[in-house]
Amino acid sequence: MKRGIPAALLLSAASLTSACSDTTSTAGAAGLSGTYDVVLSNQLVFVTSQDRDELRVLDLTRSPREYIPAPNPLEPLAIPVVARPDSLTRDVGYDAEGNDVSGPYIYARSSGGRSISVVAADRARLNEVTRLSTGQLITAFAAHAPVAEGAPSVLYYALQTRPEAAEALCGPFGGGVVMRQDLPAPDAFDAAALPAALPVFCLQPADTVLSMITLPARAGVTDSLVIAIRNVTGTSRLVRAVADGASVEVAYKRPRPAPYTVPTYTDLVDIPARLVTTHPAYGPTATRVAQGRYVYVVLDELTCVSADCEGVIALDNGPDPLVPSATPVLARDVTGAPMLTLKPSGGLPTGLTLRAGLEVREFLSDSIAYTSPIPLLGIVPSSNGQVTLFRADERRAFNLDRDPITGPLPATVTVELRDGSELIRPDQVRSIEVNQPGCPQRADVANADAFLCDGTLPSGTYRFVFQGILPGLVNLARDLNVEDPPFLVETSLVAARTVVPGDSLVLANNVGACEQTVKVLRLEDLGDGRTQLFPDLGDAATVSALETCATYPFFSVRAGPTVKPFVLYSGLETSDSYVQRLNVNEIYTVSSFLDYYYHADGFDLGLDPPKSPTTFVPAPLSLTLTAKFGGADRLGVGDRYVVTLLPRFRRFIFGVDTGSGSSLTNLGAYTLPGSVVATDVGGSSLAYIAYPSADGVLQVALEQISDNADNLQYLRAFQ
Repeated sequence: MKRGIPAALLLSAASLTSACSDTTSTAGAAGLSGTYDVVLSNQLVFVTSQDRDELRVLDLTRSPREYIPAPNPLEPLAIPVVARPDSLTRDVGYDAEGNDVSGPYIYARSSGGRSISVVAADRARLNEVTRLSTGQLITAFAAHAPVAEGAPSVLYYALQTRPEAAEALCGPFGGGVVMRQDLPAPDAFDAAALPAALPVFCLQPADTVLSMITLPARAGVTDSLVIAIRNVTGTSRLVRAVADGASVEVAYKRPRPAPYTVPTYTDLVDIPARLVTTHPAYGPTATRVAQGRYVYVVLDELTCVSADCEGVIALDNGPDPLVPSATPVLARDVTGAPMLTLKPSGGLPTGLTLRAGLEVREFLSDSIAYTSPIPLLGIVPSSNGQVTLFRADERRAFNLDRDPITGPLPATVTVELRDGSELIRPDQVRSIEVNQPGCPQRADVANADAFLCDGTLPSGTYRFVFQGILPGLVNLARDLNVEDPPFLVETSLVAARTVVPGDSLVLANNVGACEQTVKVLRLEDLGDGRTQLFPDLGDAATVSALETCATYPFFSVRAGPTVKPFVLYSGLETSDSYVQRLNVNEIYTVSSFLDYYYHADGFDLGLDPPKSPTTFVPAPLSLTLTAKFGGADRLGVGDRYVVTLLPRFRRFIFGVDTGSGSSLTNLGAYTLPGSVVATDVGGSSLAYIAYPSADGVLQVALEQISDNADNLQYLRAFQ
């Protein structure tokens, strides 16, 4: 199932990429110009060539794969359509088992246009059968294939203003209207005998339809539409309507998005959506999910007013497609909890497709590639150039960080005690507490007491350095000409703010460091941005260092053994990653506002009926790290605890390598993806993504693509 995005959004994003549209390709040259949408029908990918008022057709059954040639085989076939086409749709059909099948037509329109091209999708025809002139601005369309032998294809389109034909139903004033147009089969097509379009749904004043779909159509049953509507007042809503002219809306609702709360379905709000699609039947026979049960939408960022405004959600029509729920709400995911919004890693979604029965390559925790069949795969390109795959059958993100046999891995931590040379000490001890209060303890974590909830732990590495060198106070030069007092160093106030009495000065020359250290007695702010550090002349080691190493021109400052002896870093030991100094048993709070980004198996919040007691803890969750002991009797100078947080969660995201290597593969301009379709071609799972930035279509081999990487291989450009 394919749905694209408004061309206006793509045009806006394309203007930011500075990518040329005159790129060349050695794979299937068709002279595309203005590639804003793709649609799949009969194993043919129809592509807009907007600047030429044409469609081009990529034939997936040809080997090598290429655009269908024109009668002159030196040129690709061009199907003339409405001026500047940028939106496509097709007849959606289903067989007796609920599998997706193609209908006889595809349809083309343009933003701001008033006509629709009806194109025969059969590879023996591939021509514009007729051009429907509506007389009004068209904002969206959808269609379904004939529901029975001899039945028509049915096209629905939304008009911004009402034609005279709709005044009897909707009145002469007010908003636009959704119209129905029946179309006979291409073999029996007679434009002169085409029935008149009929109004089937009246819009409110100032409403605009952004996207719509037909729910699976059945013989003898009136069609149902799902319509995404935006109003000029800055609001949006998603409704289901029976296309019978009654104009009765069934509103889709979801719990009011609020951070750190578990949805209870008691406070429901309208859904701001700008793109909507549904799915064929999927799943094993015993648990098969009927086509059309779930409606997937891309949220409308322009009218959404919550913190949860970007990404994809699914709505549940109920298990019986013949008797859909009168109160559809946010779907529940495979755990039984209210579905989380599926957010792209960056940018805004620019397309969405759902396809059953495809396979993808997954590198799991053992780093071995597995090709896995996915009952229902979701694909979401984004304006940042990346593409996200998700488990639409589970209504949650992929988690690739799992064991191939036992399944998902729990979040965990690793702790290593290392010496100053980064060598692992043989006497590892349970020395760190990692705590999300209320979460269960993980018994299998070595060297740490860990209390964790899956799906909330952030990734990261923290280094607790015992008596570590303080950031910014490394190998500083000192003035050897100062005679009174006998030893004195100066440094900037900013760098010295972490120094406390009891810390040590480590003197050094070009050969190495002094064996004795100078204990800091006190600090004095000079008032000019500098700080003086005075030695403790009552300390024997200090006196020895002053005598032996008085001529050493460099110094560093090391944390002392008693007052805040741990120097904490987040990541590498650099000034930029320095966090703070800590005492033994002093708690460091990583975050106080953690929420769930993934529902792991066994998630038990928000279930219906509720589970008691629950294993997981309602958000917000806090995360603290605590070094449980220190001291010279257990730790040496420079020893450190290296704490690594392991969420064990890895989404399926990939991109296109548009760097220097892309010059060999013509991928340099493939920076802005748009609409997407996917299908099985001869046993291979392939996705086809329109790239307005490149005036091309990119073929992606889902069984070969590498996750969480920019890819050069297993991509093929058609331009």
